[in-house]
Amino acid sequence: MSERPAFGLKGNLRLVCRADGSRGTFLAEQFFSAPVHLSKAYWNGDTLLVNVVNQTAGIFGGDSITAHVVVEPGARVLLTSPSAARFHPSQGRESRLRQFFEVRSGGSLDFFPEISIPQRDSRSRQETAIEVESGGELLYLETLAPGRVASGEAFAFFRYAWSTDIRVAGRLVHRERASIAPGEPNSLAGLRAFFPAGYYAGLIVISPVAEKWDAGFAHAVSRQSEGLSAHIAASRLKAHGWSIRLLAADSLALRESIRRLRELVYARHNRPLPDSRRNEL
Repeated sequence: MSERPAFGLKGNLRLVCRADGSRGTFLAEQFFSAPVHLSKAYWNGDTLLVNVVNQTAGIFGGDSITAHVVVEPGARVLLTSPSAARFHPSQGRESRLRQFFEVRSGGSLDFFPEISIPQRDSRSRQETAIEVESGGELLYLETLAPGRVASGEAFAFFRYAWSTDIRVAGRLVHRERASIAPGEPNSLAGLRAFFPAGYYAGLIVISPVAEKWDAGFAHAVSRQSEGLSAHIAASRLKAHGWSIRLLAADSLALRESIRRLRELVYARHNRPLPDSRRNEL
């Protein structure tokens, strides 16, 4: 059998976020190429909102996107996306997303992307490496939907794999590896532990403040699922922060659970939850 031809878009994103006493946080450097597009950054007086947009209908087989974001000392950034990351049928080709984040001492990065939706027969891989200097802050979110559930495509994708490494002051504090292939036995056991089509989210909190939280935080986290079709739990990282995991029955429960968790984390830092929408007058 002959190999399929290698083609696809090779997108890139590079951002350097810097703080200035008179300007607040701003983009000191920016570069992007298709299918990645960057909307105009918005400074709300406290946090720089940066929206990363996919110019196409989603991510297709053979596409490869590399993102490198640096948050310098004193900079505070909310990096988000306005629409879901849709991984389309790949015709045997894998799509790949590589993410590299650097948070310098005194910097703060809130990575809040829209939900990832792998569609029928898609093959996708996400690789994330994060370096946080001592004194840096990180709120990192990753999500996974079972597919286009309303179209009868729950767990119809071929494979969705991801890896995440987070280091603080050079020390590895979090490593995760997962490869979900619905056609393989037991691959979906975790995602179907509570719901037939579970929606997943993982949230990592790293900061000098979070490092001091006790077991009361884990209890507060578990309470955020009250009234929702969701299960949430938190565990302390080896150092510097916490890991939160949740499973929800549907996208509405997932989104509300994430909203509550983010609100809780920001309240624990004595800061208001920033709006991911632009609020220009």
